[in-house]
Amino acid sequence: MVKESYRAQWERSRAYLETGDLGLALQELRDALTLAPDDAVLWEEIFNLSLLGGLTQNALAAALRLRQLAPENPNFIGLHAMAALLAGKLTEALPLFEEVLQRDPESVEARRQLARALDIAGQRGRVRTLLEEAVAKAPTDTGAPNDLAVHYLEHVPQEGPALAASVLGPVLEAHPQDPTTHFNLALALRLGEPAKARHHAQQVLQGGDKELRAKAQQLLSMIPA
Repeated sequence: MVKESYRAQWERSRAYLETGDLGLALQELRDALTLAPDDAVLWEEIFNLSLLGGLTQNALAAALRLRQLAPENPNFIGLHAMAALLAGKLTEALPLFEEVLQRDPESVEARRQLARALDIAGQRGRVRTLLEEAVAKAPTDTGAPNDLAVHYLEHVPQEGPALAASVLGPVLEAHPQDPTTHFNLALALRLGEPAKARHHAQQVLQGGDKELRAKAQQLLSMIPA
């Protein structure tokens, strides 16, 4: 909740953010901290805006301050882990992601984040297990199944495409317009079922994600006629 003591700075920060002036938005939040230096809402907003601007060290500093304010808060542990990962501090990030999962063992997102960190660290022994557990908990979400499909395609020889296609089927039924799912299905089917692969790649071209559309266009040129 935004406190009255710094509401004016908060509202100015929001206004600057809407005009795209991230630097002034952050400055208003820093000014607000002079009025409420221990306010977690302010520090979390600084964290979010720092990530938005690619200021990973600023985000890490904000996350560390949040941990000081509430050491046992699992959300803040997760923010610390994310900031450490983005700052390239893998040895710091990995045990934090592990702690988040220990505190919330049913969390799909905790499994995704830990799997991502382990993959970046090259420690892929648990990645498949974590992602398969996440998909079992949320088989029609767009996140974990696509993560798992990419893992299958990149790291499971021979069976990868078939496994990827099988895990993405339920997602597409639940989210028939999702461009990422269409793209990964195109990748999975491009050699075994090129006509279906072209269909899925063409579906991506109908979406608004420019980067993904460019990848789909390139993929179309590689799919056998």
